[in-house]
Amino acid sequence: MTVEELLNQYLAELGVEVKFSRKASKDLACYDKEIQERIIALILKRGRAGPLIKPKGIGTPLGKELSGFTKIKPRSLNLRIIYRSVELSGVVRMEIVAIGPRDKEKVYHMAVARLLEFKKEMDK
Repeated sequence: MTVEELLNQYLAELGVEVKFSRKASKDLACYDKEIQERIIALILKRGRAGPLIKPKGIGTPLGKELSGFTKIKPRSLNLRIIYRSVELSGVVRMEIVAIGPRDKEKVYHMAVARLLEFKKEMDK
């Protein structure tokens, strides 16, 4: 079972699903198993708590090119998970575009560089 399928199994009863872009899946795979498990737990926690952007959820909106996106920023891991939440006929889909280092603005630049490809993938 893939990480995405596992997350979706746990979140289905809440009307939430998770979809990783291909590059976000590769981002996750770059981390060791322990960090991967912590990232997955953070995504699960956000899915349960309210993946939408404020005021409908708990996500703080990002600006500029990443308008419509939000982040999960665990202090203990020094990384960011950038995603867009989309409401689709009773389901909220968390579309993950990038998982990367907090190092200055690196993960945000990664996410912006992926936007065109990301939107094509998510529209399928």
